[in-house]
Amino acid sequence: MRRKSSGPGDSLPSHTVRTLRGIDLPALRDWTQRSGQRLIEIDLGACNDKPSVLRAIAKAFALPAWFGMNLDALYDSLTDLRDIQPAPGYVVVLDHLQHTGDFSVEQRDALLDVFRDVVDDFAEAKIPFRVLYG
Repeated sequence: MRRKSSGPGDSLPSHTVRTLRGIDLPALRDWTQRSGQRLIEIDLGACNDKPSVLRAIAKAFALPAWFGMNLDALYDSLTDLRDIQPAPGYVVVLDHLQHTGDFSVEQRDALLDVFRDVVDDFAEAKIPFRVLYG
């Protein structure tokens, strides 16, 4: 009998927004591949304002050209993923999500709130959606 392999994703709730702290990123990559989850890694280290953060997210998710570059449009686009880019589950890594003078703590929190709303939407559809940030 073959044992199911485990990894860092197995210890995470299937619907969560939380920090990357304590997560082994290479092991998470391996787990997502083995489990068939879609991994979207976004390095936000070079982003210094809200438009650049939204551009990086849009590029990583391959959002359509008509994406409105605002938080409402981000929510709409991400909740459409299950129809446009179906997967058995999603793991989103927002690496280097920092606040600077032009990307305030409030803007960062508003972005994470959008991801929380997306997670809730996917939970209703019973599709795992995990967001990790650091």
